[in-house]
Amino acid sequence: MTPSQISKLSTARVVELTLKGHLAISAGEVVFTDKAARAADRAADKARRANVLSELTEFFASPAGQAPSFFSIKPTSGSFAAAASPINRSVAASREDILWSLKQLEKVGLAEQVGVKAEEVEAEGKTIRVPVIVDASEVNNFQRRWVHTVAAAEVEDETSEA
Repeated sequence: MTPSQISKLSTARVVELTLKGHLAISAGEVVFTDKAARAADRAADKARRANVLSELTEFFASPAGQAPSFFSIKPTSGSFAAAASPINRSVAASREDILWSLKQLEKVGLAEQVGVKAEEVEAEGKTIRVPVIVDASEVNNFQRRWVHTVAAAEVEDETSEA
Protein backbone atom coordinates (compact mmCIF):
# COMPACT_ATOMS: atom_id res chain seq x y z
CA MET A 1 0.00 0.00 0.00
CA THR A 2 1.23 3.44 -0.80
CA PRO A 3 1.23 6.44 1.58
CA SER A 4 -1.69 7.95 -0.36
CA GLN A 5 -3.71 4.76 0.17
CA ILE A 6 -2.82 4.77 3.85
CA SER A 7 -4.00 8.37 4.13
CA LYS A 8 -7.44 7.27 2.88
CA LEU A 9 -7.86 4.85 5.79
CA SER A 10 -10.13 5.81 8.64
CA THR A 11 -8.56 6.79 11.95
CA ALA A 12 -9.98 3.68 13.58
CA ARG A 13 -8.42 1.47 10.88
CA VAL A 14 -5.02 3.22 11.25
CA VAL A 15 -5.13 2.69 15.02
CA GLU A 16 -6.14 -0.98 14.55
CA LEU A 17 -3.32 -1.63 12.06
CA THR A 18 -0.80 0.19 14.24
CA LEU A 19 -1.76 -1.86 17.30
CA LYS A 20 -1.35 -5.05 15.25
CA GLY A 21 2.13 -3.88 14.21
CA HIS A 22 1.21 -3.48 10.54
CA LEU A 23 1.84 0.26 10.39
CA ALA A 24 4.87 2.21 11.60
CA ILE A 25 6.38 5.64 11.12
CA SER A 26 9.51 5.78 9.01
CA ALA A 27 11.17 9.06 7.98
CA GLY A 28 8.06 10.95 9.05
CA GLU A 29 5.70 8.83 6.93
CA VAL A 30 3.32 6.09 7.89
CA VAL A 31 4.40 2.86 6.16
CA PHE A 32 3.42 -0.79 6.19
CA THR A 33 5.78 -3.04 8.12
CA ASP A 34 7.26 -6.39 7.13
CA LYS A 35 4.72 -7.93 9.49
CA ALA A 36 1.95 -6.51 7.29
CA ALA A 37 3.61 -7.96 4.18
CA ARG A 38 3.83 -11.39 5.83
CA ALA A 39 0.18 -11.16 6.88
CA ALA A 40 -0.80 -10.29 3.30
CA ASP A 41 1.22 -13.28 2.02
CA ARG A 42 -0.49 -15.58 4.53
CA ALA A 43 -3.90 -14.29 3.47
CA ALA A 44 -3.02 -14.90 -0.20
CA ASP A 45 -1.81 -18.44 0.62
CA LYS A 46 -5.01 -19.13 2.56
CA ALA A 47 -7.19 -17.91 -0.32
CA ARG A 48 -5.20 -19.93 -2.88
CA ARG A 49 -5.43 -23.10 -0.81
CA ALA A 50 -9.15 -22.59 -0.26
CA ASN A 51 -9.59 -22.45 -4.04
CA VAL A 52 -7.51 -25.62 -4.52
CA LEU A 53 -9.51 -27.40 -1.79
CA SER A 54 -12.75 -26.39 -3.51
CA GLU A 55 -11.47 -27.58 -6.89
CA LEU A 56 -10.16 -30.86 -5.44
CA THR A 57 -13.43 -31.53 -3.60
CA GLU A 58 -15.35 -30.89 -6.82
CA PHE A 59 -13.02 -33.27 -8.70
CA PHE A 60 -13.37 -35.99 -6.04
CA ALA A 61 -17.18 -35.77 -6.32
CA SER A 62 -17.20 -35.81 -10.13
CA PRO A 63 -17.59 -39.03 -12.16
CA ALA A 64 -13.95 -38.70 -13.28
CA GLY A 65 -12.85 -38.40 -9.67
CA GLN A 66 -14.95 -41.35 -8.54
CA ALA A 67 -13.62 -43.80 -11.16
CA PRO A 68 -9.99 -44.41 -10.04
CA SER A 69 -9.22 -46.66 -7.09
CA PHE A 70 -6.01 -44.86 -6.14
CA PHE A 71 -4.76 -41.31 -6.48
CA SER A 72 -1.29 -39.85 -6.50
CA ILE A 73 -0.50 -36.16 -6.33
CA LYS A 74 1.44 -36.21 -9.59
CA PRO A 75 2.26 -38.89 -12.18
CA THR A 76 4.45 -41.64 -10.77
CA SER A 77 6.47 -44.47 -12.21
CA GLY A 78 6.70 -48.10 -11.22
CA SER A 79 4.53 -51.06 -12.05
CA PHE A 80 1.85 -50.41 -9.41
CA ALA A 81 2.36 -46.72 -8.80
CA ALA A 82 1.52 -45.84 -12.39
CA ALA A 83 -1.99 -47.26 -11.87
CA ALA A 84 -2.80 -44.36 -9.52
CA SER A 85 -4.63 -41.46 -11.12
CA PRO A 86 -2.54 -38.26 -10.84
CA ILE A 87 -4.65 -35.49 -9.31
CA ASN A 88 -2.55 -32.71 -10.82
CA ARG A 89 -3.92 -33.60 -14.27
CA SER A 90 -7.39 -32.59 -13.09
CA VAL A 91 -6.55 -29.92 -10.50
CA ALA A 92 -4.04 -27.30 -11.60
CA ALA A 93 -2.09 -26.55 -8.44
CA SER A 94 1.27 -27.08 -6.80
CA ARG A 95 2.13 -30.37 -5.14
CA GLU A 96 2.11 -28.67 -1.73
CA ASP A 97 -1.36 -27.19 -2.21
CA ILE A 98 -2.79 -30.50 -3.46
CA LEU A 99 -1.24 -32.35 -0.52
CA TRP A 100 -2.61 -29.76 1.93
CA SER A 101 -6.07 -30.12 0.37
CA LEU A 102 -5.94 -33.93 0.54
CA LYS A 103 -5.04 -33.69 4.21
CA GLN A 104 -8.06 -31.43 4.75
CA LEU A 105 -10.27 -34.03 3.05
CA GLU A 106 -8.66 -36.67 5.27
CA LYS A 107 -9.53 -34.64 8.39
CA VAL A 108 -13.23 -34.64 7.44
CA GLY A 109 -13.19 -38.32 6.49
CA LEU A 110 -13.45 -38.04 2.69
CA ALA A 111 -9.97 -39.31 1.80
CA GLU A 112 -7.41 -41.62 3.32
CA GLN A 113 -3.74 -42.40 2.79
CA VAL A 114 -2.84 -46.01 2.11
CA GLY A 115 0.37 -47.79 1.28
CA VAL A 116 0.78 -49.89 -1.86
CA LYS A 117 3.53 -52.52 -1.76
CA ALA A 118 4.45 -55.27 -4.17
CA GLU A 119 4.27 -58.79 -2.81
CA GLU A 120 5.62 -61.83 -4.58
CA VAL A 121 3.24 -64.79 -4.90
CA GLU A 122 3.48 -68.15 -6.63
CA ALA A 123 0.96 -68.64 -9.45
CA GLU A 124 1.08 -71.42 -12.03
CA GLY A 125 4.69 -72.18 -11.17
CA LYS A 126 5.78 -68.56 -11.64
CA THR A 127 6.58 -65.88 -9.13
CA ILE A 128 4.57 -62.76 -9.85
CA ARG A 129 4.32 -59.45 -8.06
CA VAL A 130 0.90 -58.22 -6.98
CA PRO A 131 -0.06 -54.97 -5.29
CA VAL A 132 -0.97 -55.20 -1.62
CA ILE A 133 -2.69 -52.46 0.34
CA VAL A 134 -1.05 -51.79 3.71
CA ASP A 135 -1.20 -49.10 6.36
CA ALA A 136 0.50 -45.89 5.21
CA SER A 137 2.88 -46.04 8.17
CA GLU A 138 4.44 -49.22 6.71
CA VAL A 139 5.67 -47.59 3.50
CA ASN A 140 7.79 -44.68 2.38
CA ASN A 141 6.34 -41.50 0.81
CA PHE A 142 6.82 -42.86 -2.71
CA GLN A 143 4.53 -45.80 -1.94
CA ARG A 144 1.69 -43.73 -0.45
CA ARG A 145 -1.53 -43.20 -2.34
CA TRP A 146 -4.86 -41.61 -1.57
CA VAL A 147 -8.25 -43.29 -1.74
CA HIS A 148 -11.88 -42.28 -1.26
CA THR A 149 -13.31 -43.25 2.10
CA VAL A 150 -16.87 -42.81 0.87
CA ALA A 151 -17.96 -45.21 -1.85
CA ALA A 152 -19.46 -43.67 -4.98
CA ALA A 153 -23.22 -43.89 -5.27
CA GLU A 154 -24.35 -46.38 -7.88
CA VAL A 155 -25.87 -44.82 -10.97
CA GLU A 156 -29.37 -46.06 -11.59
CA ASP A 157 -30.27 -47.16 -15.08
CA GLU A 158 -32.94 -44.76 -16.34
CA THR A 159 -34.15 -47.22 -19.00
CA SER A 160 -35.21 -49.86 -16.48
CA GLU A 161 -38.83 -49.95 -15.40
CA ALA A 162 -39.74 -49.08 -11.84
